Amino acid sequence: MSVNGNFLLVIQPPSSAAPNDRPLPALADITAGWPGSESHRQVHHHQSLLPDGHRFDLQWQGEGWHYIGDAQVGAMGMSNGPRGDDLDSVLHAWLQSREMPVERCRGRFLLVCWDIPNGMVNVVTDTFKTWPVCFSHSTSQGFAAASDMRLLLATRLFSPALSNEGLYHYLNFYYVPALSSICRSVRKLSGGQRLRWRDGRMEQDSWWQLRYPEDLDLGRERAATQLREQIIETVRSYQPGDDQHWGAFLSGGTDSSSICGILAASAAPKKVSSFSIGFTEEGYDELGFAEIAARAFDLDAHQRRVSESEAAEVLPILINTFDEPFGNASAIPTYYCAKMAAEAGKDLLVAGDGGDEIFGGNERYLKDRIFSLYYGLPSPVKGLGSLVAKQLERTDQRWANRIRNFIERGSLPNPDRFYTDDSFASDHYDDLLTPSFRATVPRDTSLNLQRDIWRTFTASSELHRLMHLDLTMAIADNDIIKVTGACRSAGVSVRFPYLDRKLVEYTAHLPAHYKLHGTQKRALFKQAMMSILPEEIRRKKKQGFGLPVSLWMRGQGPFRQLLNDTLESPNARLRDIVQMDTVRRLLDRHQRGAWDHASELYQLLVLELWLQRHAHDTQN
Repeated sequence: MSVNGNFLLVIQPPSSAAPNDRPLPALADITAGWPGSESHRQVHHHQSLLPDGHRFDLQWQGEGWHYIGDAQVGAMGMSNGPRGDDLDSVLHAWLQSREMPVERCRGRFLLVCWDIPNGMVNVVTDTFKTWPVCFSHSTSQGFAAASDMRLLLATRLFSPALSNEGLYHYLNFYYVPALSSICRSVRKLSGGQRLRWRDGRMEQDSWWQLRYPEDLDLGRERAATQLREQIIETVRSYQPGDDQHWGAFLSGGTDSSSICGILAASAAPKKVSSFSIGFTEEGYDELGFAEIAARAFDLDAHQRRVSESEAAEVLPILINTFDEPFGNASAIPTYYCAKMAAEAGKDLLVAGDGGDEIFGGNERYLKDRIFSLYYGLPSPVKGLGSLVAKQLERTDQRWANRIRNFIERGSLPNPDRFYTDDSFASDHYDDLLTPSFRATVPRDTSLNLQRDIWRTFTASSELHRLMHLDLTMAIADNDIIKVTGACRSAGVSVRFPYLDRKLVEYTAHLPAHYKLHGTQKRALFKQAMMSILPEEIRRKKKQGFGLPVSLWMRGQGPFRQLLNDTLESPNARLRDIVQMDTVRRLLDRHQRGAWDHASELYQLLVLELWLQRHAHDTQN
């Protein structure tokens, strides 16, 4: 059974205070036509009147919900976590004492609890909001929360007007981070947060925050042994039961391979089904590493390659999958991998996301260490570097641009330096954005968001501050959204053992030098996995489900055609946001190889397609 579902909660003020009083739309009508829609499933509906006259309206659908109580006092939740999770006890605790001991849940979960006689409603999401929650609140229209922004907007209680701040964040990060959203009237919960409605007032707070005490310096051998035991215990606890139709993602990297190896040893003599995606383009195909893992662990391996035409064809599905523009191109192979699993009769996949961010495997951490060495040079030396960068501005060739990029980034402190990986709109602020758009959003808006996270979080090592920043944004707002959305569209659900709360907290006790040791990424993890992972996989370079978008955009095939037709259309809605001369310049620089603008161009392509869909949705 696929553990997916939707909910829409609306609390409206008394009729006399609601100028736009109207019946709320049916949840099934809103979700009809969504990829992987559960609209054919039964919809549950509760309506009640709060003591202060507010009207309580809750709709939910999907087979994944656990529900107890009634329309007056009740609780419901979805959970997709390890053995030992006790969602039902959390729900019953609410009925008995109006308490929510959410620490009993470790994996994915979402809770909605209500007490109508006392005017109380709570909505809680897990540590990395693997089931997202968006919400709106105004004095005149009341309060609403939902699993998808489109559900909120369909009530017509809140404005669908786009947020320029949200658009700017998207043009930098290629997603819209919480607490912002793409609509001015909508906000989103961050991981480990909850909403509380009581007596007409809404409160938002955190029930979980990660800390890095770094107090588990056991020595490398003992630490590796203990980490291996923790990983094996965690992954096995996430292994689905024998009655479930499940499999695992397998990219051929260390995270997915280690999970497959542990699950295969635990499930033997039964074989674990693995699912891998590749491409025909040279340098973008990791199926060879997936095959190494499949042979080593005796997996029931499923593989396929995605063509350029298939990548272009799936974009409309992905645009309709996410409630906001989402410009991570790896959603394409993730969707096809989940679809392959569904076609093989699987409705649950185990994924390796989070390993880079808790074990220290992200390439950005090593790059940042190299940049930090330059940053630590004496000022006169860096001054000479700045002169070199200035001279190279007149040479728009790839080698010169790489040198200039290194000098400019290496001259910055963190988090500003780390931000330069996601600073498209900031870097091209004056020539990319229209004057009217720039007038509403300062250049440092997105950078300040990261600065705020950086300032409010302390750790003894800079690496851990970067890893926390990644868990907060790159994981919770990007990777999780990608994987859960792609899987939901394919009709499967997903589990994340390496984002288990207890495992994440355990790794936070390990010193930073166990994670990035010199130039060796995930040093302790690789030592811990020596008896599990084949040597070829332990030594391979990180890639994941990378895809050749850059090549496709330089070719003459369907992806290039879609890009040109969409961005150069005289009716492009992007024209109100970006200056088309700059877009054409980016296209030209990418075509002649002066710089790789594939990521930025894909962001613009997705945004234009999403704007077209949003305009259609709000007009209808």
